[in-house]
Amino acid sequence: MRTTFAALVLVVAATAQGGVTFLTPPNGAQAIGPQVLEVTSDAANVDRVEFRVDGVLAGIARTAPYRVVFDFGTELASRDVSATVLSDGYRISETAMITTAALTAGETMNVDLVEVPLRVRSSRRLAISDIRVRENSVEQSVREILPLRGPAHFAFVVDRSLSMAGGRLAGALAAVSATQKLLRDGDTASLVLFNHHVSPAEPVRDVADRELTPSGGTSLRDAVASAVDGRAGRTYVIVITDGGDRNSVLTEEAALRAISGTKTIVSAVVLGSASRFLKRAAETTGGTLLSASGSTLRGQTERILADINSRYTVVYQSLGTAAGWRTIAVEARRSGIDVVAARKGYFAQ
Repeated sequence: MRTTFAALVLVVAATAQGGVTFLTPPNGAQAIGPQVLEVTSDAANVDRVEFRVDGVLAGIARTAPYRVVFDFGTELASRDVSATVLSDGYRISETAMITTAALTAGETMNVDLVEVPLRVRSSRRLAISDIRVRENSVEQSVREILPLRGPAHFAFVVDRSLSMAGGRLAGALAAVSATQKLLRDGDTASLVLFNHHVSPAEPVRDVADRELTPSGGTSLRDAVASAVDGRAGRTYVIVITDGGDRNSVLTEEAALRAISGTKTIVSAVVLGSASRFLKRAAETTGGTLLSASGSTLRGQTERILADINSRYTVVYQSLGTAAGWRTIAVEARRSGIDVVAARKGYFAQ
């Protein structure tokens, strides 16, 4: 999407005065719409940082990083932006200032809304304030962060055969219980237990407190196929097993056919060696196959959920960069966020 405005270019009057340095907006950037105002300071015992635009208080930051967000709108008038650092019990004051300036009426600029697919591991849903986007080293204004997946059904398929003895089954149920906390509003979940028999799907309730005794053989293919509901929307099947299959009625091909043509993604955490069926099911549906031990089972199960929840689209307003190839850099503003992958750039005319 592209909108044309008369150009507004940021002119730096002073990026640093004393121990105060402006980080954003940077020298030479264009200032339009919501922008992050951020400074650093070498002052000790900072009490507060006051940001002003044209002498009017725009925001206060009390702890590092010292930043606020201000909407410059589409007004082409010159704007004075200052940051005053008050420290040492408000006895010391240092100020830095930048100035925006309108150019002549004949000059124009292009404002592009850019969509960047990315994968982010985070313990909670991302907010705009969590992500920083730079284009050709110029910080951009993030408009939206959109989760790529809507509400979905999660089918946990847990092996309760004799080979899951020795605390493996209890660990699997504990992992399912913990992983439920990563589900989002609107998600649903069910539990399918199997050995040589496949139990009907049941709601997931306090599974970690259930006392189940591992017994019998293994009908892995039958269990996975039973968790697939072609009438439902997106379904994530998450299998926890030791990987074997000795008792399924369905052949490998029949089970894969039951999955194909549905909105089902099969992932698995395997305590041992994964069967060829699990490998093919994960590969063909775009799922994840992880190996685990008893001590890592919960973490690996949560990792699959975190990966499912990691896909976002960041929408930002491209400002301050020239035509041609534009390099995109996405990074987290806070700890606990891991940017796994993101679009690296695009070509703009």
